[in-house]
Amino acid sequence: MGAGKAYSVPSAAAAAAQNGDVIKITAGDYRGDVASWNASNLTICGVGGRARLFADGKNAQGKGLWVVSGSNVTIDGVEFHNTKVPDRNGAGIRAQNGGFLRIVNSGFYDNENGILANAGSSTISIERSEFARNGYGDGYSHNIYVNLITRLTVSASYFHEAKIGHNLKSRAQETVIENSYFMDGPTGTSSYLADFPNGGKVVLRGNLFHKGPNADNPTAISYGAEGVENTTNTFEMSHNTVVSTRSGGYFVAAYSGTQSLRLTGNLFAGTGGTALFGGTYNSGSAVQSGNVTSVASNIPGASNIASPNFWPNATLQALISLPSVLDAAYTRDAPAPYTLRSIASGARRAGAVQAAP
Repeated sequence: MGAGKAYSVPSAAAAAAQNGDVIKITAGDYRGDVASWNASNLTICGVGGRARLFADGKNAQGKGLWVVSGSNVTIDGVEFHNTKVPDRNGAGIRAQNGGFLRIVNSGFYDNENGILANAGSSTISIERSEFARNGYGDGYSHNIYVNLITRLTVSASYFHEAKIGHNLKSRAQETVIENSYFMDGPTGTSSYLADFPNGGKVVLRGNLFHKGPNADNPTAISYGAEGVENTTNTFEMSHNTVVSTRSGGYFVAAYSGTQSLRLTGNLFAGTGGTALFGGTYNSGSAVQSGNVTSVASNIPGASNIASPNFWPNATLQALISLPSVLDAAYTRDAPAPYTLRSIASGARRAGAVQAAP
């Protein structure tokens, strides 16, 4: 679809779509056109570059720029901009899907929520995508907000500068986040960089986090703050780098009901005495191996939104070598957003980036 095609705008293609269709959207800007996707087993993709969608004051069903209600939908190469609705909860994508929703090589910019996902027996996966400056600014809307679904997976993606809300909020039964960036930068105002308010099985592996000086909340990562509600409530971090240039606060806050908390091979660098643990969980029960704590000034490029660089200076490099491979599942790192590379055999370091970018 596109100019001169059978369907000129996405909403026309959505109205005509049948189960199993592939919808190809010619790259370019589409303004003031919103859509509800009800068919299942769809692939919707930008062709010749990204299709850039601007809400321009419009919304679908009072919910978002796109409302996705079908099952098993893949969206590839599409951008969602500037969605607003009367209840201040407008989403680039309102996910009401069954089965899976897969987001690839896409972007969500300056919406009230990037993605807002309804609860249900569904999964969402996000790959090589960006979520920037989403949030109304009231603390109730976020770069991405996933309610109680079965599973959320994120890989090689970039979340930054959420407005007062969280860069990522997930109530999913299981959340796995790998090789991704979560950043405030020097002016960002997000609350948590990542929030798992009801617990669940959470695995954070190979990610890079930066909490900035203007962040609304002094805690970087929060687990179980609203009460754990899942059968399995375990939190695992391995080979992440967490840098805070906001004075004080906590790198991780975990709360009562957490069944286990494991930290392996992480690098924590703070400012003004940032503490490792906060919350009501007994931190003495945490299982720790190979973690290193330092100061943020030893990772001087970590706050650069345009070109993040979490490579430690020489002083810190001398302190982060590990004697062995502590997490055999950590096989790739992310020297830059959306970029994955295999980790060379040999010595491992604490933190997420194993060799110079």
